[in-house]
Amino acid sequence: MHIVTGAVGFLSLIAACFVFARRFASMQRRGLAAYSVATGVLFLAGFVGIASGSGNGWTILGFWIALVVAWAWICVMAARLISELRRGSVAADPTSMAEEVAV
Repeated sequence: MHIVTGAVGFLSLIAACFVFARRFASMQRRGLAAYSVATGVLFLAGFVGIASGSGNGWTILGFWIALVVAWAWICVMAARLISELRRGSVAADPTSMAEEVAV
C-alpha cells in the first residue's frame, strides 16, 4: 500500500506542478511558470528513476534532490497563497478560492 499511495501522491504532485505552470503562464508570471515546469519534470524524472528499482546511488541521490526541490516548490506555493490571502487578492469565500486556485 505504501508504494501505491506514494505513486498516487507523487503523480498528483507532478500534475499540480503543470497545472500551476499553466496558470502562471496565463498570468504572465514566467518565472513561477518555469519553476513549476522544472519542478514537475525533475520530480517526474526522480520518481521514474526510483520506481525503476535500480537502487544505485545516483538514482537515490537524484530522487532526494527531486524531493528537496518539490518541497521547496510546495513551500513557495503555500507562501504565495498566504500572501495573496493577507493582501485580500483572493476572496475569503472558500468556493471562490477553489475557483481561483483551479484557474
